[in-house]
Amino acid sequence: MQTAYRSNTFILKIVQAAKKLAEEKGFSNSCSDEVGRLLSVLVGQIRDGKILEIGTGYGVGSSWILSAIAPTTEFISVDNCKEKMDVVMNTLFHNQVKLYVGDWKEVISEGPFQFIFADAATAKTFEGEILLQALDQGGLLLMDDFTPEEHFPDEWKGKPDTVREFWLNHEELVATEIYLTPKTSAILATKRT
Repeated sequence: MQTAYRSNTFILKIVQAAKKLAEEKGFSNSCSDEVGRLLSVLVGQIRDGKILEIGTGYGVGSSWILSAIAPTTEFISVDNCKEKMDVVMNTLFHNQVKLYVGDWKEVISEGPFQFIFADAATAKTFEGEILLQALDQGGLLLMDDFTPEEHFPDEWKGKPDTVREFWLNHEELVATEIYLTPKTSAILATKRT
């Protein structure tokens, strides 16, 4: 079974630089190219307003976002690891980005956000209602790092999946799970108007 598309190999220099930095730092939790390409397509549709990324890491997702951001859109990225953010702040220069160190809930007052990329486990799980309130009416939310049910490890099988239940069945959202690779998926949702 093929696990990657060989025909889609183009990666912008800004993304290549961030991927190299993450690799040099031994950081393996950056978003995949499949997620990055989806991010670029989705944020490219946001013409005005604000985009929030929760979980900057070493800026790989940020770079994908910045590769397609409209000139009228503001981008905010937050991570709670000062060490990582110090490095990112010294390497990721862009006039449309604001980088913050701290808890993501400290920056939601800058919203509402037309697009949120939630790449931090607590935002997707325990703090879902707060995340939902930060999203503007009609806004898009992308959450990655899901394992499709048919690939659950034995210890997950037969147990309730409260994260999927929350996001896929929330009355304020229209949501779907999409496969990014044969073994990874993401949830994409829009807030009802």
